[in-house]
Amino acid sequence: MRILVVEDDPMIGKTLVTALQQDGYTVDWVKDGQAGKLALDTADGAYALVLLDLGLPRKSGLELLLEIRRAGNKARVLIVTARDAVADLVAGLDAGADDYLVKPFSLDELAARMRALLRRDV
Repeated sequence: MRILVVEDDPMIGKTLVTALQQDGYTVDWVKDGQAGKLALDTADGAYALVLLDLGLPRKSGLELLLEIRRAGNKARVLIVTARDAVADLVAGLDAGADDYLVKPFSLDELAARMRALLRRDV
């Protein structure tokens, strides 16, 4: 199963990639919103799930999410962000995210949320 990680923090990105690969996922990691858009546009629906940070360079995670939903991309999106305000959570879910997880988080919780999302039909 292929996962896209859109995360600009090198430590978090590397940790996510390592943990996801250990769980048997194929992982692509990009470090800004523009690269995330390109990856999603060229993957032709190959990503089962996108882990999306909101505070990204070149294009915010929220902008990226709005763009991919407008384009009809139905990939499951789990926002992983340091933004813990209720307004940010509501904006992310209203923009089309399937779930929202605030950093720092437990890798076990992330894995459980991912499994829950991946059980759903797209």
